[in-house]
Amino acid sequence: MLHRFLMSLTLLSLLPLSIAQADMTKDSPVTFPKQGALPAKFPLDRSGAREPAEKDYGIFGTPERSLEQIAKIQAEMPAGEFTAPPADWANLQRTRKILTEGGELRLLAMGDSIVNDTMRSAWVARLQEAYPKANIKATVYVRGGGGCQHYKEEGRLAKYVIPRKPDLVFIGGISQKDIDSIRTVIRDLRTALPDVEILLATGTFGTADPRVPEELAKAPHSGTGSYGAALKKLAGEEKCAYLDMTTPWAEYIRSSKLHPHMFYRDVVHANEYGEQILCKIMMAFFKP
Repeated sequence: MLHRFLMSLTLLSLLPLSIAQADMTKDSPVTFPKQGALPAKFPLDRSGAREPAEKDYGIFGTPERSLEQIAKIQAEMPAGEFTAPPADWANLQRTRKILTEGGELRLLAMGDSIVNDTMRSAWVARLQEAYPKANIKATVYVRGGGGCQHYKEEGRLAKYVIPRKPDLVFIGGISQKDIDSIRTVIRDLRTALPDVEILLATGTFGTADPRVPEELAKAPHSGTGSYGAALKKLAGEEKCAYLDMTTPWAEYIRSSKLHPHMFYRDVVHANEYGEQILCKIMMAFFKP
């Protein structure tokens, strides 16, 4: 089970950085603990059902925040803007039909602690609000540092994913080791679940400075660099939807005129404000 780390921060404006100044810790207004993360300002106000899992893995239900708590966080968080990502519905036709016309939509999110943060934003609660005809059942299956290189091994898909018969699988995070492992997971899922739809997403957060485009593009999980191009190509080849989360995330932080660490709970992960950036991106993608 993954630790629930969140943080409380004050706001501070910043000047643009050069590539040479790209180490976010050098000009950070935030002092993170040497171990762990800053304490939660908004502890989760709902509890997702926890299920037995392997050591270092977590499986639980979501959303873990109420609509009221999401609204409170979003009202308080620093303002920012981003260009909405394209709503890539071409390979999500079944998902869209359930959302708009009704029925049960089984969603499973799979990846690392960044995927955990994305789901902990409780964007699924907002999705349910936006599509009241659907009955959304969402599960999070995550591992610290986890990617498809882990999920393809030791029968994990057969044991933990396929029996849930997800309609939609979300694969993302900053810990995907290689494109071939993602392709293997996609094909193994489709062998067992021919109708499953899959959304592939690029990464956010981590240690790359979103204020420095050249540095961000070099990050191995970035949608603005070679990984994004390779993941988008894979999505086209395997008929999956594609979401570049990196670009809107970076745009939001830059537009806020604040140091990125104002959205972090430690040097890698989002605090509640950062999680809600991810919520906003997911909902921009799935907008009715």
